[in-house]
Amino acid sequence: MPRNKNFQKRITILDECFSSRTGFFTLERLIHIVEEKLGGTVSRKTIQNDIKYIRETIEETNSDVFDFSEYPIFVPKLIDNKKKVFRYSNPDLSLGSQLLSKSDRQQLEETLAILSRYKNRQEFYWLDELFPRIKASFNIVHEDYNGLISYQNNRHYSGQSWLGTLYNQLIRKKVLIIEYKRFNDENSYSRKIHPYHLKQYNNRWFLFGYEESESYTGITNLPLDRICKIKETVDDIRPDTISWGDYFDEMIGVSTTNEAAVEVKLKFSEKMIPYVLTKPIHGTNQERDKSDPEGRTITIKVLPNLELYQTILSFGDDVKVLSPKLVIKKMKEISQSLNNFYN
Repeated sequence: MPRNKNFQKRITILDECFSSRTGFFTLERLIHIVEEKLGGTVSRKTIQNDIKYIRETIEETNSDVFDFSEYPIFVPKLIDNKKKVFRYSNPDLSLGSQLLSKSDRQQLEETLAILSRYKNRQEFYWLDELFPRIKASFNIVHEDYNGLISYQNNRHYSGQSWLGTLYNQLIRKKVLIIEYKRFNDENSYSRKIHPYHLKQYNNRWFLFGYEESESYTGITNLPLDRICKIKETVDDIRPDTISWGDYFDEMIGVSTTNEAAVEVKLKFSEKMIPYVLTKPIHGTNQERDKSDPEGRTITIKVLPNLELYQTILSFGDDVKVLSPKLVIKKMKEISQSLNNFYN
């Protein structure tokens, strides 16, 4: 059945009624109580479906403990003025006592598993307090999720502390004055930024936005670990007209260039091509070159930026750039520099 915004409230109200040892709660009486507490009308069919849901949930949760054919959930043949009365035969069967059905418990455990990957991040410190309370309250016994599965995460990333702040600023849509310090600079300087988008790449976070400064005006990105201070202004940001999904479709990583996207053709070794096909270099537009009878060539249309060359280099001698000329030229320059290191 569809679960609207009042579903859980209705279930809680009905569960309390069924658990009561006093009073006679007929269907009409239940409808009246729910309407009174919610301040709106509720159909007869809705309450009947809610009762059905409660019955099925209790049966699912306690099927290994109770034989419901012998011990019904509701007191049988309980009548008030010729109308059926709903009352739990055993108060311990109430949802409030059980807290979670099997399916709810599974969903909660899966949710905890997802949240656990963020436990070590500063802006999610409250999870360390919340997790034990949830496990104790709902009697959930589970291994430490971090001991079962690992996610790529840099616990000591210095820019992590700005993530929650900047996320809130994206929602507030106010211009920011960001005190920024580059790696090789001794002093920081101020940048006026209209914040638009946060992106994670290679275990670092980057803020994309529109910058207004004497030396540059336009779209820019700032690595969070270079931010020293953030000050919100009263000015509203310029409207964000960029489709960020499309923006990153022609880019590996986060670096922009003054050049347009180019079609890069790469031929891989026999041992490497299966990995590239199952884990694409750039999944958005990677295609297999049908003209290669060996099936070891792929094409991607991307900006010729720093991250592209770093990605190609990561494959070592298992890849060869076939085109375009500007990428081949750059790879030759990098290869020559590497060769000089060892001569």
